[in-house]
Amino acid sequence: MIKVKVDELKTGDIIAEHIINSEKQVLLSAGTVLSRKTITLLKLWEIKAIKLREETDSDDAIRLSLQFDEIVYNNSHLFDNLKPPQEIIESKKFPVVLSSIISENSLRQYDDMSCKISELFINIQNSKNIMPLTEMSNVIHEYVVTTPCVIGYTLKREFKNIRHENLIDHSMSVAIVSGKIAKLLGYPPGTVQTIIFGALIHDIGKIKLPAKITNRSGHVAPEDEELYQSHVQVGYDLIKSLGLPRDVNLTLTQHHEYNDGSGFPLHLKAEKIHPYAQIVAFADMFDTLVHEQNGLPNFFDIRSKLITNGANKIREQIIDVFDHYLKDFIFNVNVELNDGRTAEVIYTHPSYMSLVVRTTDGDFVDLSKNKDLWITKSFL
Repeated sequence: MIKVKVDELKTGDIIAEHIINSEKQVLLSAGTVLSRKTITLLKLWEIKAIKLREETDSDDAIRLSLQFDEIVYNNSHLFDNLKPPQEIIESKKFPVVLSSIISENSLRQYDDMSCKISELFINIQNSKNIMPLTEMSNVIHEYVVTTPCVIGYTLKREFKNIRHENLIDHSMSVAIVSGKIAKLLGYPPGTVQTIIFGALIHDIGKIKLPAKITNRSGHVAPEDEELYQSHVQVGYDLIKSLGLPRDVNLTLTQHHEYNDGSGFPLHLKAEKIHPYAQIVAFADMFDTLVHEQNGLPNFFDIRSKLITNGANKIREQIIDVFDHYLKDFIFNVNVELNDGRTAEVIYTHPSYMSLVVRTTDGDFVDLSKNKDLWITKSFL
């Protein structure tokens, strides 16, 4: 075996020992062949170095454990001292989403950015200086790059019946998620910043609309649909004199256009929609699904809806890369099953959308095999 820094890992390297977190949970099993995604996961978990298998290592020296059933059999004792999920929920003042790496400092940064964006939106009609918006986009970009589990912070907010309050939170969430998607797609930093800029102002036209449109949650009433759709044109009218880059303008004007022509305002087809606008459209779809109802969302149902709703509307590569990120993100999330039991996600099947959970009474349940059980909600 050889110990290697995570920054020096290569695809194809083989893990020699189980990667176990501070709560004694198996994150990646011995024998896992590293991919770009799993290397990214190790960085997300802030693991500094791991042990790799060398060519001289024998199977007797390092026992490979690739199947989940074998991991459970050999390591179930590691879970005995875990605090039950409900106790964790009651002891935290913020959501339990990879809670070990959600920091209060990052929560404060999120709130500070939200306040600053509110000021910029209020003053945009009277200002011809785009530098504050550019600087805020750069700050969000840095936040996306340096904050582990960054979308966890966008899920913490609650619906507020205050004019423009939800617009500000939604705009920042979409900017963060868009930045994350752009980074996952491999765009260079300058491009990611441009996408974040477009995402940040994508709904800015809503500041001129009635509160019932600005503070909407989920679907729009049929009688309000035409007024709601006008926010795209209103937003462009607000920013067209600012001299923004063409890519940013197109992101704003096309963030509701879909590949199949079902979007608005121009019903554009795939080949005419700017790729940055597609990223923002998908991030907008995600944030709307998460916050369409008060209370805790069913994160796993949302993941399924994203794939269904995005089909034929959003570029497949965007859907796939974000779905893989969500699959990794939901590791350790606490959930409730349809039989009323609380459980924790401890494993995601790599090749299909299914999970293994550990209930508070110690049972390991593979949801791909037990069709009588499913997740009804998640504690985000």
